[in-house]
Amino acid sequence: MALVFQVAVLAALYWLGGWYWCVVAVPMFVAGLLKSRSAVLVAAGPSLLWLALFVFTGDRRMFFPFTMYQAVLFGQTWRRGFAAGAALIVGLFTMIRIEQEASLRVLIVELVVAVAAAFVGAACRRYGPVTAAGVASLVALAGLTL
Repeated sequence: MALVFQVAVLAALYWLGGWYWCVVAVPMFVAGLLKSRSAVLVAAGPSLLWLALFVFTGDRRMFFPFTMYQAVLFGQTWRRGFAAGAALIVGLFTMIRIEQEASLRVLIVELVVAVAAAFVGAACRRYGPVTAAGVASLVALAGLTL
């Protein structure tokens, strides 16, 4: 049943957000196949709030906090370490932004904010994966508004 739910969530991400929302979420769902599916789904669930904000507001910038939520959460589940897991998701995000033809200045700002959000997320890991990822995504949102 959890696998069906995972596929449904990925389909919703693709249908409502586009292929790039789905691509960023795939590593976390693959981690769910290797670990407890229900635990991963519970942890990844709050990231869908960013998708809902995107759908209701039309603000494409909601993709960045969504990505940082996924990055910190994946960093906590990947066996190779937090930094490597988070860097993988941030790398996917950067490739997507290059494909979307973001300017170099925008890419640099996004990378600086992504690193800051990942560090804050790493510092909050002891409070649990959902809290750490949530704080990191809020830092990413704040970084976009500055």
